[in-house]
Amino acid sequence: MSDRPPPPPGPPPPPGATGAPAPVDALGRPLAAWGQRFGAYVLDEVFVRVVAWLAVYALGLHRTFGARLLWFVLAEAYFAFLNGSVAGQTFGKRLFGIAVRDAGGGAIGPGRAAMRYIVVGMFRIIPFFVLFTGLDGLWPLWDRERQALHDKIAGSVVVRVTTS
Repeated sequence: MSDRPPPPPGPPPPPGATGAPAPVDALGRPLAAWGQRFGAYVLDEVFVRVVAWLAVYALGLHRTFGARLLWFVLAEAYFAFLNGSVAGQTFGKRLFGIAVRDAGGGAIGPGRAAMRYIVVGMFRIIPFFVLFTGLDGLWPLWDRERQALHDKIAGSVVVRVTTS
């Protein structure tokens, strides 16, 4: 028998590695993975784009500033109403099993959901904002709480509501 103590345990596995604990928010809810968020965003964008495209052509606004403005207003209403609802889910988020919540676990409401989307959706009116939207979308990859910049501004988190 040796008088030496056992060696200390090794470092924990890096986030996302096999065997690493899934990150959780302050209430212990599992945070949504970046892939879930991205997939939900793509589905929601396709949906909003099709609806906006149909509205633009129905109203004769093709290739006008009014078309961009209508696209923004429709997207703002879609994300504010659904992300701000009690469920906190757009159609894409529902399909990917994730939801928008506030730090206390409740709904963020339509006002905060609208503010959350304005940060992301300005590229619809001002093309320069696409650079910020790209950075915002990538932010959860290195953020400890997996929050995008629009989550930090609105005080929201995106959590898993189903196991995946």
